[in-house]
Amino acid sequence: MEFNRGDWIWELMLTRRPSDTHFSESSTSGGESPLARDDDNTLVTHAVLFDGTKTALAILGTGVALGAAAMKAAPHVKSGLVSLKSKLRRRGEGTTDVETSVPLTVVAEAEPEEPDSPRLRAV
Repeated sequence: MEFNRGDWIWELMLTRRPSDTHFSESSTSGGESPLARDDDNTLVTHAVLFDGTKTALAILGTGVALGAAAMKAAPHVKSGLVSLKSKLRRRGEGTTDVETSVPLTVVAEAEPEEPDSPRLRAV
């Protein structure tokens, strides 16, 4: 995307440079030079310039495609969440609180032993 304004051409560009570098300050106020420098301001390399129009269109196209996919999937996701919510609610109704008393059933009753029983004799 180029804009011709007077004696200057303005163009949208995408740049690539090493992560531990920054752009040099340009002699033009507010601008930056495509020279990549390190923290000591030593020249490391030149930034690589790519066509920003194609990149912007690719990003825009991806965003539109993801938005369309999300809109198409939304009803299915919503119905799945509603189903999950109702399943969890039904499961929650079947549980009991810890404080709720549970009736105990006696399976067998042992008869008390008599004091003369050989097992209970004091030695």
